[in-house]
Amino acid sequence: MIAISIALLFSQTSVGPMQDVFTSGTLDPTQKYEVFRIPALTRTRRGTLLAFAEARKSIDDQSSNILVLRRLLPKSKNWTPLTIVMRDEPASLNNPCVLATKNVIWLMYQRYPQGLNERTTQPNFDPEASCRTFIISSVDEGLTWTKPRELTSTVKGAGIQSDACGPGIGVEVQRGKYKGRLVFPFNEGAKGKYDVFAVYSDDRGQTWKRGNNAPKPDGIQPNEVQVAGMSDGGLRLNARNQAKGHFRLSSVSHDGGANWDMVKPEPSLPDPVCMGSILRLSYNPNVLVMSNPSDPTRRARGLVRTSTDDGNTWSKGIAIPSDSFEYSCLCPLPGNRVGILFESKENSTTGQEGYRIRFTTIAIMP
Repeated sequence: MIAISIALLFSQTSVGPMQDVFTSGTLDPTQKYEVFRIPALTRTRRGTLLAFAEARKSIDDQSSNILVLRRLLPKSKNWTPLTIVMRDEPASLNNPCVLATKNVIWLMYQRYPQGLNERTTQPNFDPEASCRTFIISSVDEGLTWTKPRELTSTVKGAGIQSDACGPGIGVEVQRGKYKGRLVFPFNEGAKGKYDVFAVYSDDRGQTWKRGNNAPKPDGIQPNEVQVAGMSDGGLRLNARNQAKGHFRLSSVSHDGGANWDMVKPEPSLPDPVCMGSILRLSYNPNVLVMSNPSDPTRRARGLVRTSTDDGNTWSKGIAIPSDSFEYSCLCPLPGNRVGILFESKENSTTGQEGYRIRFTTIAIMP
């Protein structure tokens, strides 16, 4: 009983107050979006928090989604009003994945033609029959964005129906031979089989290259994926397992995401088949932080864990006080804290299945 009480006390005092960032509501006089999903969170070099999500007309993954943003300015307690980052209706925009560098904020995403999804798109480059990948950027803290630049021919492999960046965040390599490389994690799928890889740039985002798929053992299907820098300049991959095993998957790259070691199961990191988040702390480069729903059978019991050995072992974790915990995205904050943007499942205003996307902070004490 004493051990349990201490654990609960630690959890309660480490987690800050909750803020609702995205809830169902009207974005303009004619468009009602009942579901917000797929959080992505980053902190700019000036200290502004940028929270992205998909605004959907229904619970379906592809339902004419648009990409939306709210900002939390330095020293402010209130998020700015919701703005639309990108829309291409009736097509659907999916999988926001953000990377904030010193001068530029990059946002990558996918486009699905109206009426198609990751199982029905064609493995070709027909713009109205296939899944396509785009990137946009901002140099003014997310206030304005460039026109989309297509990367489909770089990203998409032969015979692939759908690609997905992240969702969540990309990384800039901070140490070693590949310092300065920009890296976005990807998964690709066809006929229920999945692989993960990285897309990277060595010229500050002017051109992009695709790395090799991470090799995987039989019975493993790595899906939605995130990467984090390691203390030696390598990259640690952490992915959802779209197979029978309810646990996270991991791999390591020693060459900036061009190649990966064999993907391995992480039985000590239970997961109900869901997206998770991982990052390296900028203020303590020897610490990795990870979040996911830790219940192996349902998307609940959100935990934020730390690792001081580049992800080889993980702490027991800090519990997020929420009955529902699904997709999440972490970002480092000053003062030994991280911010987390996560989904909490609930009914929408019309009684349909919906989500609330919430933000809180966590004190990290590895």
